[in-house]
Amino acid sequence: MIRIFLAKGDRAGEAEIIQGLSSVTCSNPPPTVQIATLGMQTYCRACRQVGYIAPRGPRRPGTAPNGKQWALSGDVNICGCMPEPVFYPAGERRLAMSFTSEEVAALMAPPGTSAEQVLTPRTHDEQFTLLDANHKALAHTYYTIGKSDGSLVHGVTDSKGVTARHKTIGAQTIAIYLGHREP
Repeated sequence: MIRIFLAKGDRAGEAEIIQGLSSVTCSNPPPTVQIATLGMQTYCRACRQVGYIAPRGPRRPGTAPNGKQWALSGDVNICGCMPEPVFYPAGERRLAMSFTSEEVAALMAPPGTSAEQVLTPRTHDEQFTLLDANHKALAHTYYTIGKSDGSLVHGVTDSKGVTARHKTIGAQTIAIYLGHREP
């Protein structure tokens, strides 16, 4: 999992980060942007309220010069909107935190969970709903799932755009492609 550092100007739906650290910037790639931290102000055009960045998902320990944790892609905007809008960077920013699946599991585990409990591979049973850009279900659509071991699974969505269930042992990164792919 890769989480990109958020900056002033990044958006979560109609919400925009309006604060950033003038002393911490990123210019890779240009333009230069001010990096944001949790709690920084946002403005949401949808509900017309000032809000703030709240944490969601794993993050490494450490704080910015202002003493707050870094804001990362996947964090949410707290305003008047429900569900809370999710932030994504405005470009191809290369300032990021990356995590292995084991680190994500350990960082997200409930307090008191042992390392053995976190790292023991479990069976994952997932099903996906495929939607087009207008959030309309892709009914009766051919798809291919590429698993991290290199195997490919082909299928066709049902009338609601839902795939068959796909099982893996342990957390894995997968890719879903429209149409059938060959190795």
